[in-house]
Amino acid sequence: MAADDALWSALGRVAETPTLLVACAFDGALAAEEGDPAEARAEQQSSEALNVLIALHRTTVAVVSERPAEEVAELMFLSGAKGGARVVAPEGVAALRDEVGATAVVAVGLDHEPGADDVVIGVAAEAPYEVEDVDDVCLVLEELAGLRRGY
Repeated sequence: MAADDALWSALGRVAETPTLLVACAFDGALAAEEGDPAEARAEQQSSEALNVLIALHRTTVAVVSERPAEEVAELMFLSGAKGGARVVAPEGVAALRDEVGATAVVAVGLDHEPGADDVVIGVAAEAPYEVEDVDDVCLVLEELAGLRRGY
């Protein structure tokens, strides 16, 4: 992925927010949409970055999918899949934001109406920030985890 200074700057800004919600689409952002959807698995590198984010203070991670939560947990490599990470349907992101009191959202691969402090990243789709594929999502999540860890 070509370095996108605007994206890295936005991640640096949002990493310092008091309460962060990281919401990532399963299909297309964490797992490539190729072949049989039943065979889809999250990229291990993305799961590892989400595990770091799950462990951070005042950071909530949500995997966004229409799939049942138990199925998503099986398709992810998350240590917090039973407690630290949430699984929500796309229409549940706003309610989760309110529930956890998030002051900012990083939304990856979602059709998300951004608030003033949100970072919306599209995967090969029009969004304020765009990445090409799930490999780029891995890089973004790793960068965010590193920045947030320093907060």
